Amino acid sequence: MLKELVCVSFLAVPLIHAQHDHFPDIAWKERKSDHFTLRVASSNNDPASRYAEKVWEVCVAVLPGMKQDFEKNEFRTPGGAEASDDAPFRFTIYLLGNGGDFEECVQVDAERNRWDANTVKVTKQTANYADPQHRYVVLCKGEVEETAGGDRDMTAIFAHSTGATLMEGQARGKNLPFWMSAGFGYYVEHQLFSLCRVHYLDFEAYYNEQNAEIKRGEALGPDESWAKVIKKMCKKDERVSLAQVCSAEILSLTPQQSGYIFALTSFLVRDEGARVKYRELVAKSADGDAIDKGVLLECYGYADDVALEKEWYEWIESRDFK
Repeated sequence: MLKELVCVSFLAVPLIHAQHDHFPDIAWKERKSDHFTLRVASSNNDPASRYAEKVWEVCVAVLPGMKQDFEKNEFRTPGGAEASDDAPFRFTIYLLGNGGDFEECVQVDAERNRWDANTVKVTKQTANYADPQHRYVVLCKGEVEETAGGDRDMTAIFAHSTGATLMEGQARGKNLPFWMSAGFGYYVEHQLFSLCRVHYLDFEAYYNEQNAEIKRGEALGPDESWAKVIKKMCKKDERVSLAQVCSAEILSLTPQQSGYIFALTSFLVRDEGARVKYRELVAKSADGDAIDKGVLLECYGYADDVALEKEWYEWIESRDFK
C-alpha cells in the first residue's frame, strides 16, 4: 500500500464550461481538486472528496504521462477529441443520490454513444458506469428504482472504476481486453484498501453452485486479502494460466480468474522496471494496436507463455506479493 497519500481539499466554484458539462439539464453542485471535478446532485461528495486524489497518486505512479495530459490539456478521447476547452483537464466524477437523475444520465449517454437496449438495462442494474470516451464516471448512491435520495457506500466501486478509466484514458483505446481494465481497477483498490471488493459476478452464488466449501482465508471475497488467498492457491497448483486470464470475459468469469487477473496486473507493475514495460503496453494501445497475449509477451520480452508463467507464479508465491 501507499504509505503516504496527500489529502487535498475540494473548493466550491461556479459551474463554468471550460470543463465540459456532460449532463447540462441536471442541477449540479460542483467542486474541484487538482485533478478532478466533482458534480453532485441530491447527494454529498463522498467518497470522491476523500479518495479521488488518492486514486490519482496510485495511477500516476504507474502512468506518469497522465500528469502532462492533465496539466497541459493533452488528454484525448479515443477519437482524438479534446476533453476540455483549456488547461488543465480534470477528470469528472458524477455522484447522484436518486435513480431518476441517474436514469437521465444513462439516457443521455445511450443516445450519445448509441447504446442498445441491453447495454442500457445492464447499466441501470449496476448503478454506475464509465464514459466510453474516458472523461468521467457516473455513480448512483441511491436505489436506481427510487426517486428519493440515497447514500450507499460506493467507495470500492469509485476507486475501481475511476482507476480503470484513468488507465483506459492513457491507452486511448475503446477495446482494451477485460483483464487489463479490471486488473488495473483491482490494483488500485488493493493499493488503497488491501482488499478487492468489486466483483463482476456473485462469488458466493458461484461457490454455492459449485458445492464448494467456503473456508475463511481460502476463498476469494470482499473481506479477504486476495494476495494471501491467491498465494495459497498457487502453492497448491490451483493456477489460472496466462491464456485463461487474457481471454477472460464477464459472462464466463470465475472467482479464480478474477483473482489471477488481479495477480497478473500486480506482477506487471511490481517495480519500476516492470512499470516501464507496462507503459509500453499502454502506449501500444494508444498507437492503435489491439492488446492481445502476443503483444503482452512482446512488451515484456518473454518467448512464450511458459516463460512468463514461471516468473509470475514464483513471484506470487514470494513475499513480494502482498
